[in-house]
Amino acid sequence: MHLANHRPLSLLYVLLICSLPLSAKDSCNLRTLMHQRRDVATIQHLEDEWSRAYLRGDTELEGCLLSPDFTEILRTGEVKGLQDELDLAAKNQGKNLATPDLPKTNVLLHGNVAVAYGISSSTSDGKSKTTRFADSYLWEHGTWHVYFAQQTRIENLPDAAPSTASP
Repeated sequence: MHLANHRPLSLLYVLLICSLPLSAKDSCNLRTLMHQRRDVATIQHLEDEWSRAYLRGDTELEGCLLSPDFTEILRTGEVKGLQDELDLAAKNQGKNLATPDLPKTNVLLHGNVAVAYGISSSTSDGKSKTTRFADSYLWEHGTWHVYFAQQTRIENLPDAAPSTASP
């Protein structure tokens, strides 16, 4: 008789504990990240959303898009992690930065892996900076997550196509 009185409480406790992971996952149901597909168009969309989120200081979107083990090599050669990216983006909150023309992104797609790459340009202190970038995505549980990003500064962008000569 004593156990029967506690059964509803025990069941409630189990249901609450089991729903905790779902609550955390539900917090990433942002409109801009919904309806993802394993296709090039989705990766291009996510690249643009990531750029906009960074400029707005939207760390919630970045926290959902980037994997917990996200690693980035900056154009300076520094290696950074997820928290570094979130901290950098957070500095843009409330600044109302203009969204520049976003670079055209090429995408390589192979099963559950995608690499988005391209060339971006920006101006800082009156100086133009050109960077090659590559962002690596992994498809898990029906969504894409960026797990690695690489930036390489380009000093002089060649006018001609790259040489095809062998080393």
